[in-house]
Formats: sequence, structure tokens, C-alpha cells
Amino acid sequence: MDALVIKNLSYSYLDGKIALSNVNLTIQEGHRVALIGENGSGKSTLLLHINGLLDGQGFIEVMGIRRAKKNIKAIRHSIGCLFNPVEYQFIMPDLAHDIMISLPEHLSDKEKYNAALQWLKKFNLEQYATSSPLELSSGEMKKAALAGILAREPAFLLLDEPLNNLDRASAFEILKLLSLMTQTMLIATHRCIVAEKLATHVAVMKNGSITGYYNVKKALSLKEVKELLI
Repeated sequence: MDALVIKNLSYSYLDGKIALSNVNLTIQEGHRVALIGENGSGKSTLLLHINGLLDGQGFIEVMGIRRAKKNIKAIRHSIGCLFNPVEYQFIMPDLAHDIMISLPEHLSDKEKYNAALQWLKKFNLEQYATSSPLELSSGEMKKAALAGILAREPAFLLLDEPLNNLDRASAFEILKLLSLMTQTMLIATHRCIVAEKLATHVAVMKNGSITGYYNVKKALSLKEVKELLI
């Protein structure tokens, strides 16, 4: 099954600047795709379209659901997004309650709280259950955001620069956590280690278009790919 199908997607800003130009991309279920390109190439704009926050011209289908106004809620339910910067991810005053809002509505408040604690424990963050997310380090915030995302059990993860502003130890910890997940992933990144340690495939973006799509072994042998990674 194809987790994501994009055909002829285009989008321009209000000032007329072209952000996406005839984007075509298909990702099979279970694949982890590193989306690479220079700053301004359209990576974040593409992620916002997949999540339904922007609405350009073209065809988008996520987990078998075709993008349409009536389907946006269902699409967003199937997607988990890690934003950059991650501090905008949090809307509740403490970590436990931030995760609770992602849990099924049929659970009681006590059940939600206990489930939130279990998610925090998986990420070694249970000691911060009553802490403000903004009191955490960058790495801890990334882990907390992932805990909240995964609590909704999405099938598809959109990750925008997941290693941004992390030290080496925190970056490796996040990569290890992500490598254990089974969800399909599209990861906007400029970090070579994401391709080496996590991705199964690499998509190259330039001037608002996908200009190449390769398995990771092939991608890492190409000069055009290596020049875009640090």
C-alpha cells in the first residue's frame, strides 16, 4: 500500500513567489524517507500541505484518504507531526496533560493520566509529568513531543528537522527511538546521520520540486545528495 501519493502539487505565496512546483512523490507504507534540500527549497511547505495546513493545487492522498475538506480531520488523525521549532508543539501547562489530550475520549481522566505516565516512562520522562514542557532541554522537549504524537497512534509521521538544536548524545537518543518505530516517516532534514541511521530512502527537493528519489544506499553514493547533507 502507498502511504503517501502526491501528484502535480503546486503552491504560491500571496506575493506570487512559487513555493511548490509540480511536486510528485509516492512513499510506500513502512518506508522512512529523508527529505533533503537547501533552505527554501520547499521542504516545510510540503509537510504543511500533507497535514492539510496549506492547500495548494494538486492531488494528495494519505493512508488511502484523498485530500478534500471533508477528509482533513481523518487525514490529520492518521498523521503525527513533529514541528520545528518544537516548543510550539505544546499547548497544556504540564507534560502529563499535554499527552492526555491526545488519548481516546472514551477513557476516564484517571485512565488518561495513567496512560500519559506510561508514555512518559517509555521516553524516560516520567519525573517531568507535572513540569512545564518549556522547562525541559531541547532533547527532552523532542522526546516529550514524540510521546504526545505517538499516544494518538498515527500511521504516518511527518518530522521537520527532528535533530535540530540537539547535542550529539540527544541526537543519537532521538534516532534510536525513531528507529524502533514502525510508522511510515517523511523526515525533512539536512543531517547526514538521519539518512545513514534511519532512512530507507531519500527524496531530493530543489526549487519547490522533487528532483530525485533513491534508496538510501544509492543516495549516499551520489554527489548531489552528499553536498546537501552535513
